[in-house]
Amino acid sequence: MTTPRFSIGIDLGTTNCALAFVPLEGKARTELLAIPQWETLSATTESSILPSFLYLPNDTVAVQTEGEPARNMQWVVGRLARKKAGESSSRVIHSAKSWLCHHTSDRTARFLPWGSEDIDGSNKISPVGASALILTELKRGWNRRFADRGPDFDFDRQEITVTVPASFDAAAQALTLMAAQKAGFPEAIRLLEEPQATFYLWLEEHNFSASLVDRLSDDCSIHHLLVVDIGGGTTDFSLFELRSRSCASSPEIKREAVGDHLLLGGDNVDLAIARLLEPRLIGERGALSGPTWDDLVARCRDLKETMLSVEGPSEEAFSLSLPGRGSSLVAGSRTAQLTRAELQKVLLDGFFPECSAQARPYRTQAALKEWGLPYASDGAITRHLAEFLRGRPRIDAILFNGGTLQPRVLRQRICQQVANWQDGVAVLELENDDPEFSVARGAALFGRSLHCRTNSIDAGTARAVFLELFRGRPLEPQETARPSYICVLPRGASSGARFKITGVPLELQVNRPARFQAYDSSRHEGCKAGDIVDWSEEEFHPLPALQTVIRTADAESNPSFDTIPVTLLAGANELGLLQVSCVSVDPRVRQSWPLEFSLRRHEHDDQSLRLAPASGAVEPNVTATVLAAAKTHVKHRFDRSANQRASITATRLLRELEQIIGMSKSEWNAGVVRSLWPAVESCMAQRAVSADHEETWLILAGYLLRPGFGAAADDLRIDSLWRLRDFGLCFVGKRIKSQEYIFGEE
Repeated sequence: MTTPRFSIGIDLGTTNCALAFVPLEGKARTELLAIPQWETLSATTESSILPSFLYLPNDTVAVQTEGEPARNMQWVVGRLARKKAGESSSRVIHSAKSWLCHHTSDRTARFLPWGSEDIDGSNKISPVGASALILTELKRGWNRRFADRGPDFDFDRQEITVTVPASFDAAAQALTLMAAQKAGFPEAIRLLEEPQATFYLWLEEHNFSASLVDRLSDDCSIHHLLVVDIGGGTTDFSLFELRSRSCASSPEIKREAVGDHLLLGGDNVDLAIARLLEPRLIGERGALSGPTWDDLVARCRDLKETMLSVEGPSEEAFSLSLPGRGSSLVAGSRTAQLTRAELQKVLLDGFFPECSAQARPYRTQAALKEWGLPYASDGAITRHLAEFLRGRPRIDAILFNGGTLQPRVLRQRICQQVANWQDGVAVLELENDDPEFSVARGAALFGRSLHCRTNSIDAGTARAVFLELFRGRPLEPQETARPSYICVLPRGASSGARFKITGVPLELQVNRPARFQAYDSSRHEGCKAGDIVDWSEEEFHPLPALQTVIRTADAESNPSFDTIPVTLLAGANELGLLQVSCVSVDPRVRQSWPLEFSLRRHEHDDQSLRLAPASGAVEPNVTATVLAAAKTHVKHRFDRSANQRASITATRLLRELEQIIGMSKSEWNAGVVRSLWPAVESCMAQRAVSADHEETWLILAGYLLRPGFGAAADDLRIDSLWRLRDFGLCFVGKRIKSQEYIFGEE
């Protein structure tokens, strides 16, 4: 394979994206890619900033435009989409990144734009799909720039790093990689926490001793740096330990801690401004809703960025106009004004209020849920910061990043608060010379440092991961099983480290789903793999369940082989992603089964599947021996070739199964029909033998899986069935198409 020429860093932001690159050899500085994008529906432009907005033109607009994406009814990414957010908000997607950590939704389902009635469900896209389209636009921009430079300059041949918030948990990281794969990125891309990227750029452009150590009044060799990154959608805190080395110009750096996920940033400021201006626009006549409200929020976003782009007198006023919508509530255009003093009050009083070191964020059920997103219950960023710093070392310096922190008064407020919390010991504010592009540029430098094997930040796993296990059954019927929370991955674990969890005996049933509820914690610093800890609502944060199905060939042929004792093996791969597997300790079965995040929303979640996966399922109303014979017969029938005497039909096969099972199929319970599915699933490839085989398979699969939900682990079965969509039909005759239609309706 060709040696890569560049390290590419991508800032996949909530509001804006950027791509920076740097040659892997030499000491050249980072450059920014000018990304081609639509300025209007008939003209393009180039900009180093790609707004994270997507717009789907309607039929009327599409026929008027000279732009290919609009003519083909494709999503348009970038500047035009951002402009349309204030005109056609129901056809615009924004803040797609914020959905990736929203675990109560199916991030692979098509529901964006949220709540839109102007776009048909088939034309909507998922948060993963929206992120993929943005990444695709960045990749396309690179390949256009270097189209005439030869194959060595192709995007897929470079070292690529995509940044994510430090607060992104393992599931959100996996979804980000899923989006990158959907965009056609190479498999070897890396993820990097955004605060780390910002710090990499600072280290590149500043002398450590002159810019930090010499400016501090103490003579300590250990210092602690806080990075505060507040962007459009998230607030990130990261703590770094810096150890000066006498024989080296650069320090030894370790990322000590990261904050919990906070869906709190510039989007929340936009909403607060909109609430302030709403009564000025419409008086006391109710409240705005639907597209009109979305238009107002979009215009408040533009107004905020205009006001924060330059400094000015506090009494300076800026106007916002909201166009009318026919005979609706605001029939004509309305205008309201906002002064700099009012904006500062919104920011300082609402988002950066003064508080004590003992302050804690308010935790209520009445959190703001705008656009379907669960924003932080408490919008006071200073209270969240106080909680993050609780019990942690004294802060010597702070590095700020993110568009929300552009006003100097906000940075001063944070520095003042931190100094107050540590008995008046002042903190040093480090210069961030390029806050708009520091994340992308720092990510490119990170890739080069890995390639050249130069000093890099020591950053293990940011959070400890725990599994909830139920150990045994209650002694009395009225009692409930008490869960244990066992650490499978300690905080700070290095990539490649593996941890075998042997302290808790586990036994899982064969050919049944095993599901473990997972949690992470940014605390529990001293927790080791295998430690069992008590529940803490404030310190544990739920992840999607980890699941698998224990399947073995031996279990299929031996009905008495019902369970397998296993241990858990956990670690982080070279990309820093969580990996957990169940490993058999039965000498007869030398297998392991990787656990994967259940990234879909489970309306019928089987919470009892955490340790004893079969306990929540319906037991078959036949013996295991009879069920095994029935499954063997299914496989035998599908294995017969098309030219054998007795052709295969669904009617004949179901009648034979009724004889083997000893009861009519109308008497088979859910346990029987779902237990027969693995045998039919294993014969999916045999559809290609003949049209009879394919017709029989479709009828039988439809009968065994209908209606597709309601039984334990139906989501896993439907995921497996989804492969049929990728493979397609083997025979395209009328009867097969008819069965496909019936199958889909079921």
